[in-house]
Amino acid sequence: MDELEFCVKSLSYPLGMLLEGMERAPGKSVRVTKNRITLPDVPFAALCYLTGIALYDSLDLVDKKRLQNDYEALERFRAKLLGSKLGDRLRPYLESPGLYVSPGERLAVDWLEFEARMEAVEPYLKRFLELKETVGSRDSLLREAGFLGELSPDRGLLLIYLAEDENLKALINAALGKHNPEFRAMALRHFRALRG
Repeated sequence: MDELEFCVKSLSYPLGMLLEGMERAPGKSVRVTKNRITLPDVPFAALCYLTGIALYDSLDLVDKKRLQNDYEALERFRAKLLGSKLGDRLRPYLESPGLYVSPGERLAVDWLEFEARMEAVEPYLKRFLELKETVGSRDSLLREAGFLGELSPDRGLLLIYLAEDENLKALINAALGKHNPEFRAMALRHFRALRG
């Protein structure tokens, strides 16, 4: 998993699954086909947003409807970027994404694969929620959540994706950062690229 896949999966795990194993190539715009994605030379934060949009646009109407909340997450990410210190630098890409995204091939999320991965991660979510109910404080919760160290960075991202609300996502993210060196290292690479 590279920083781009990590970034897209942090916004929409199913969209990020489409990037897995896809060859990356330079291009004038983001264009996705079954095995290849072309990526323009733009700041990484803009590239993450544009890639998410290109992947979403490649879906059929049923998948788009199913991932409507994920599209909203992409738009919240866009708004956050525009409001950040990098906003002026990113504005041309984020305000006119159509100039940087070209139509590609139709892609489909492998929902059976998604379900199988979800089933593997759900016990960790259940255990974390049970722990959250029994411990008194955030610090205790983070201290006791060492079992999250067993997850790969990819499964950690899926766990965060499955969390129902932003507070729970933030708690899981913090626990992964505390107990999972591999996840922490990947997250640091991702944040460095975003600030890039």
